[in-house]
Amino acid sequence: MTQPFTFVSPPEDAFQRRVLFALELLDAVTLARVHHDIQVTGVGLRRKHIVNESGVFVWLLEDFAGLQKITIEPGVLPYEGVEIPAAQVQLPLTRIELSPRPHYAFAAGVTGLRGTVIEERVDPPIPIPNAEVQLRWLDENSVWRDAPTISRTQKKGGDFAAILRLSSTEIPLLDANGAITVRLRVRRDTGSERTSADFPLLQGRVTDPSTLNALTFAWDELQP
Repeated sequence: MTQPFTFVSPPEDAFQRRVLFALELLDAVTLARVHHDIQVTGVGLRRKHIVNESGVFVWLLEDFAGLQKITIEPGVLPYEGVEIPAAQVQLPLTRIELSPRPHYAFAAGVTGLRGTVIEERVDPPIPIPNAEVQLRWLDENSVWRDAPTISRTQKKGGDFAAILRLSSTEIPLLDANGAITVRLRVRRDTGSERTSADFPLLQGRVTDPSTLNALTFAWDELQP
């Protein structure tokens, strides 16, 4: 059984309400809060959320057992949509990072790539939609690490944007050209998972497809 609690949203020390839970949405690239022009629904709850002055979504107190899931629909915003089952909602605050879609306008200094996942290299190619994609990177001790952001391939075309966000204490192993050695992990909605061969990724830029490097990953070429 959930218990009533007082939610304080810093830095608004004077703003206190008895709430059921709160939801904070973050841009996975910049870690800035997102709350404008995005549709958030607590499916099964009687009350609609409010958005406080700090940009946090807040549901006032009612029976938590009614919650089925939270849906996040970004509309035209450059983020992936998200569904959060009630079992994954953390009280009093759930924090969700919104992964970028391929048309996200990346600022200078971001490390990542835009690419496509297909079944095999045939003409025309057959894209793989709704697959999870995540970068893995090699650290200074030659240990493989997972990037914190998981993106998805688009329903049409199989395109994706994957980013590598390092903390101040994480140091990658760099090659002679200053590039990070990475792999791309792909997990289909069937549960099957494969990984690409190692490839270099330049720091501080998002690598786009080009004539010489299409950044196309074929499922039948990935390693189990």
